Amino acid sequence: MKRFSKSIFTLVLVLVTVFALIGCQTTAPKGTVEAPTPTTVTTPAATAPTPAPVVTAPTPVVEEPVPAAPVTVAPAATPASAPVELPFGVQLIEKNEDGATEFDLFIVHTNDVHARIDSADGGIGYARLATMLNYARSITDNILLLDAGDVIQGTDVAASTQGASIANILGLLEYDAIAVGEHDFDYGFDRLQELVTAAEAASDVKVLNANILDANGYLTFQPYQVYDFNGFTVVVVGLTTPDAAVNAPNDLTFLGSLDIVAETQQYIDEARALGADYIIVLGHVGVDEGESGVTSVKIAEALNGIDLFVDGHSHTAIKNGLRVNDTLIVQAGEYLNNLGVVQIRVKDDKVVFEDALLVPASAVLDPATSDLAKEYGIVEVPEDPTVAQYIASVVAAAAPVSAAPVTPAAPAPAAPAAPVTPVAPVAPVVTTTAVAAPVELPFGVQLIEKNEDGATEFDLFIVHTNDVHARVDSADGGIGYARLATMLNYARSITDNILLLDAGDVIHGTNIATFTQGQSIANILGLLEYDAVTLGNHEFDYGFERLQELVAEAEAASDVKVLNANILDANGYLTFQPYQAYDFNGFTVVVVGMTTPDTVVTAHPDYTKGLTFVSPLDIVAETQQYIDEARAMGADYIIVLGHVGVDEGESGVTSVKIAEALNGIDLFVDGHSHTAIKNGRRVNDTLIVQTGEYLKNLGVVQIRVKDDKVVFEEALLVPASAVLDPATSDLAKEYGIIEVPEDPTVAQYIASEQAALANVVKQVIAYTPVNLDGERANVRTRQTNLSKLVVQAMTAESGADFSITNGGGIRASINAGNITYGDVITVLPFSNVIVVAEITGEDVYKALEHGYRLLPEQNGAFAQTDLQVVYNRFAAPGSRIKLVMLNGKAIDRNATYRVATNDFMAAGGDGYEFFGRVVSRGSLLSDVLINYLKANYPAK
Repeated sequence: MKRFSKSIFTLVLVLVTVFALIGCQTTAPKGTVEAPTPTTVTTPAATAPTPAPVVTAPTPVVEEPVPAAPVTVAPAATPASAPVELPFGVQLIEKNEDGATEFDLFIVHTNDVHARIDSADGGIGYARLATMLNYARSITDNILLLDAGDVIQGTDVAASTQGASIANILGLLEYDAIAVGEHDFDYGFDRLQELVTAAEAASDVKVLNANILDANGYLTFQPYQVYDFNGFTVVVVGLTTPDAAVNAPNDLTFLGSLDIVAETQQYIDEARALGADYIIVLGHVGVDEGESGVTSVKIAEALNGIDLFVDGHSHTAIKNGLRVNDTLIVQAGEYLNNLGVVQIRVKDDKVVFEDALLVPASAVLDPATSDLAKEYGIVEVPEDPTVAQYIASVVAAAAPVSAAPVTPAAPAPAAPAAPVTPVAPVAPVVTTTAVAAPVELPFGVQLIEKNEDGATEFDLFIVHTNDVHARVDSADGGIGYARLATMLNYARSITDNILLLDAGDVIHGTNIATFTQGQSIANILGLLEYDAVTLGNHEFDYGFERLQELVAEAEAASDVKVLNANILDANGYLTFQPYQAYDFNGFTVVVVGMTTPDTVVTAHPDYTKGLTFVSPLDIVAETQQYIDEARAMGADYIIVLGHVGVDEGESGVTSVKIAEALNGIDLFVDGHSHTAIKNGRRVNDTLIVQTGEYLKNLGVVQIRVKDDKVVFEEALLVPASAVLDPATSDLAKEYGIIEVPEDPTVAQYIASEQAALANVVKQVIAYTPVNLDGERANVRTRQTNLSKLVVQAMTAESGADFSITNGGGIRASINAGNITYGDVITVLPFSNVIVVAEITGEDVYKALEHGYRLLPEQNGAFAQTDLQVVYNRFAAPGSRIKLVMLNGKAIDRNATYRVATNDFMAAGGDGYEFFGRVVSRGSLLSDVLINYLKANYPAK
């Protein structure tokens, strides 16, 4: 066995100095090398490990964490028989002493698991990984199990214990070493140190980092660990991206710039001379550039002597590793979707063979369909019972505090009418219903007779949609309007007792809508013969004048009524028809339109200028009086068609609160919160229904009427799966549905609109090697790679000091591969232009406090910025922002800067009232991103 002198401390400086690389901010980021396709896997056997002691539940997070004293690392649980003294209290760990001079060493690695602990999360899951490791360890001791960070945060299970449950699992799996990722700071630095101390005390795991210093310049974690395999010495050094400074306390220093590459190279060479046979950097750094410009690739390009870089951070799956000079860079993607393995053949203390591969989750979860599993005779990979039991316990414990939708979408147990059968679809005919004897009602409204067949007992069906956001086609993942037309045509051939309603946010959201400013969607609603539509906040996205044009044209061309009773003009007059009354054999249904008062915040201020959105909660007594009078005048059934939602926004108004405050609303057909309420939600005497979004469900309320009284009422959702794939739907099978074809008239119209756009939206403008994340839940709570591109584009285009934009303005993701015009327009569909305004440093803090105030809840006003922001999301709103930096330097609260934003926010949209004088206005935000992508990520 070789002995190291204290000069090994120079190896630690490899980590420190390696961050000398200063990245060019305009360099295009490197992405995925290839999709993972592994070549080997070991046959598993179930062997339970000895469970580690459970880490205690977290203590409350201190608002401003105080850095700990320099780390003193306790001796490892498996020290060498003759301890070797090394700097920083590190002791050599003997992994194998069987005397072999030729053997295989396996570096097993994971990264960016983000607490996806279970196979149900789509990855291998820790219980099955434990089985694989137990079997491998039964064959050889030559295994190092490493994780490259971002492991203790990302799911409700992790959040419920502030990372303790994940730390315990890592102990159960007997990880050797873990690097610190930027999201490992998400519970605060004090909590991170607690977890590290407890984990290292309970197991042999080492948490490594050599480039994070405290306020006194001391290392905050053990910088490296040395392992011995029969005299072959492996040194593992931990690194964390300097970009992690955004989530960490502002009195920590992340070394990230250096001018001493030559000296660093000398330290590596000295480490080799002192006995290091194989040097591994366990780095949460990534192949994509962040604010610091540091990447694993640049480190490998600048320095010789790093044998292996086990990487993380960029969520990149590198199939067989990436060779940069003499360094092999490996990364396993994310969420345990792959397990990384590096096989090293050692002969006489020399590496004679090295191979990297990925084992995909599919080979573990479904061996029968995996060629790789078949090749190695793998029939099943069971879950390790100890790990599985622990995971089940922490999942159960977390359940009461897990964030979840109000009511999850699920197939409805019953159908409202006779099933759809494969009959020839009836082309819709736009007609005007004749009113035999018009009844004069307030505001010029006339009663519409829907059925006069004289029945005193019948079923009435309220068919409803909401938040379709112009997803017109089944290819968008929902039912699609052409198939919905077929369903409606069939239902109308059986009964006239149908009301078709939409609760808003329908004319905006995709290219087919944007390119005609909503006209194409208005035409489709006419073809389907909607009875009434209310206004969503996104109906204002083309401007109020355009909205009025569309409403006038739609009502002139069909029977549709666009209803709203709480939007007043500058003179206090209603701007739209407030309600509509319908008669079914003497049973009178009144539908009242309502729009969330949050529209004044979420819509462009110029588009709502001069309008007042009245909250019914501000005038409860008057509203109750109107309901009572409507009843007295003959209203048998009152429906609020409201784009309001069950989630609170700026106004605090929700459909639930309205139902709690008012009596006499029979049905609230809701929208706005994108909530799928399976069988409706009863609040007092009001039934609240909502279908979710994008036509993924069709809502139906079945009402049994007898002698003008409601004797039965039931709400249900028909999921898209029952319509698109009846053969696999129990609901469809129950009602004998074999196929739901597209209505030819509606399908032809949609096809013609899509064809008109094809030449423009399909034009390729750029290329991305990785998926660009614009998922609603992500861009409204944190920065993503797509939001980072948007703000970088804004700063580059405008010449401003930095940019701030709202996460809610980013509406979609972009898949890896070619990027088209249509992709960008779908991401940024609003007609916003870039604006440069003046802002003081103090107001920058206020703006960011405003944007971060609702965390961890989703918030369309969440501030996406290219500033570096240090914040504590557990602090009280208004006191969360600890430090804001521009190019690594703290901004001056008294200085004035130029910020690029969008004209919506510059005008006070989303509550941003912090911007000063507008200096300039520029191009459409979508054009800004298009130009930036063309210049920096050219099409291939």
